[in-house]
Amino acid sequence: MAFIIIVLIILVRTAGDICFKYAVNKLNLTSVSKLGANVRSMAFNPFLWAGLILGISNMILWCFSLNRFDLSYAYPFLSISYITVILSGKFLFNEHLDKNKIIGILFITTGALVLFI
Repeated sequence: MAFIIIVLIILVRTAGDICFKYAVNKLNLTSVSKLGANVRSMAFNPFLWAGLILGISNMILWCFSLNRFDLSYAYPFLSISYITVILSGKFLFNEHLDKNKIIGILFITTGALVLFI
């Protein structure tokens, strides 16, 4: 049951980052002069609000996780969210996935597996 919390943290964190990316994609951040319009746009952007809610949910789940696991054990598993975010960027936003990112994914996966075993 306790590992479900870590899986939920990874999923919630990834979903929150995806929501923030969608929200930022809707903004025009080319100049400081457009800051006012961007602030208004952000206030009514449902993806921004979803990202904030997911961020708060992530914090609450993280507290539960730290209550059940040592920090030195729980925190490295959180690195799996880097993998899910990179892959989400590739498949949802058509971001570039090069060999260095793939090598990084392999290192993160290896590290998490070593801790799990």
